[in-house]
Amino acid sequence: MVFVFFSCALVASPVSQAADILHTDIVGLPGAALKNAQDRLLIAQSEYGAHLTPAAIKRFYKNAPKNIKAAIEPYGYFKAEVYPSLYHQGDQWTARFVIEPGPPIRIAHVDIQIHGPGAEDAALHNALINFPIKAGQVFEAAKYDQAKEALFQTANEQGYLKASFETKTVKINMENYNAVVIVHLDTGPRFYFGRITFQQNTFSEAFLQRFLSFKSGEPFSSPKLIKFQQNLSNSNYFQEINVNPELNDTTNNQVPIIIGLTPTKARQYSIGVGYGTFTGVRASLGANFRHLTKTGHRVDLQVKGSAILSGLAAQYIIPGANPLTDQYTIGANIQRFLPKNDGSDSRSVWVGFTKTNGDWKWAPTLTYLSEHYNIAGKPSHNSQIVYPSFNVTHTHADDLIDTRYGSKIDLTLRGASTAVISNVTFLQSDLKGKYIFSPTELSRVLLRGEFGYTTVRDVNLLPVSLQFYAGGLDSVRGFPTTYFGPGRYLKTGSIELQHRLFGKLSGAIFYDIGTADNHINAAMGYGRGVGLIYATPIGPIKGYIGYGKLQGKPEHFDFEFSLGPDL
Repeated sequence: MVFVFFSCALVASPVSQAADILHTDIVGLPGAALKNAQDRLLIAQSEYGAHLTPAAIKRFYKNAPKNIKAAIEPYGYFKAEVYPSLYHQGDQWTARFVIEPGPPIRIAHVDIQIHGPGAEDAALHNALINFPIKAGQVFEAAKYDQAKEALFQTANEQGYLKASFETKTVKINMENYNAVVIVHLDTGPRFYFGRITFQQNTFSEAFLQRFLSFKSGEPFSSPKLIKFQQNLSNSNYFQEINVNPELNDTTNNQVPIIIGLTPTKARQYSIGVGYGTFTGVRASLGANFRHLTKTGHRVDLQVKGSAILSGLAAQYIIPGANPLTDQYTIGANIQRFLPKNDGSDSRSVWVGFTKTNGDWKWAPTLTYLSEHYNIAGKPSHNSQIVYPSFNVTHTHADDLIDTRYGSKIDLTLRGASTAVISNVTFLQSDLKGKYIFSPTELSRVLLRGEFGYTTVRDVNLLPVSLQFYAGGLDSVRGFPTTYFGPGRYLKTGSIELQHRLFGKLSGAIFYDIGTADNHINAAMGYGRGVGLIYATPIGPIKGYIGYGKLQGKPEHFDFEFSLGPDL
């Protein structure tokens, strides 16, 4: 039983008078048909204006059975009986409709045919075989319309741009109480991608052709054009993309494609800042030179500095066969790393390849590392290592900047052997995970964990930059960055609850746990605290106050500040 309540406004008159109020009670219909009947009555009532009079209510009541029957016919109910009743007390009216819908009408026969040049098209033939409307089913108008539209879209996506229905009808036989569905589609001629023209002056024609997911001469497809435009937008090479099929300028059914492109700025600069109680100010400066060559080569430079880590890195990036998914990198890095009682100066060069496939990214790399380092006052070492590494990442998020639901898994494997230009043999794995969900509209939960494992005969022969450390903003808050370590093992975990306070400002509470040590069962530190997060278009600004506790050690206090995305 469902009640529909009509509330009517006052009308302006010399003497204000309250409108009559009408309740409707509909009984006997299933969900979707009931909802459609309710909506139909609401529309019918609105035709009488905001001020309901007794005469208007009676006219509404008289026409209601006809409106209810029309509303439920699309769901197969063609033999419905409506039993109405109307009564009132003062200005309160109630219209009750008891419905006996009767049996829903069923489909006796489906006649679906495809005519024209596309009659033998494989995709259309498959759509014909799998047409979802079958004999014996209850007839529902919405499902019929959806099936008919899907067939038309299939024809359009196969290049039959002038496809049309010769016949599209449903014959209702009330004597036999059944329906016959007739759908005849004429495909018309097939159209093909014609000449493809790029309008821009920055990149070579050969380079731009590598972005194409279709070729001249292939059947025309609107979804392919849309996907192509999305790919160009995600490539970071262009800031404005206009893909225009010249449908009114075809020759021999060839559709010319005009692609207007506005490249991104030739140079892009970035700055990052952060602060920690023990690290002091952290800063980074970046420069990206995007248009070095007509084939999309670019250079990324980054300078970073803090009391613990400073350095200069450069990467020369070469687009692969598919610039959207493949790239080669040649890089170099000069770095000074001063964790707690240790220290290192290193230089490295590397070559790598990165492949992206949807949410997945994998990157094999070969690195040469030369590092001078010392560990906790022990004699210093000079190390030269050539090591391959392999990284695989899976990132999925509703929004990479303002993530409400998302996850990230990052696995890195690396290793070296004294048999290949290295003075230490080791094998190392590092697995990181992060999961974000929103239990309510105003809150988020962030879960984070990391586990690292190193196999090496003498850990002192492993350069400091390749050993594990824990502590700080993205590790165990409440402790200084690199407080734990160096070590061959790493274990960290974190849970954080954020709740929006007002506007773009959220409060947070967190609990972190972890350590880095040469013993896998080493005692772990615990960090807990509070924070404030302010959402910006380039990522959240985060500030945390944490208190760290390690058994047998004094409690630590730490403040951390940073800017950047959560995944």
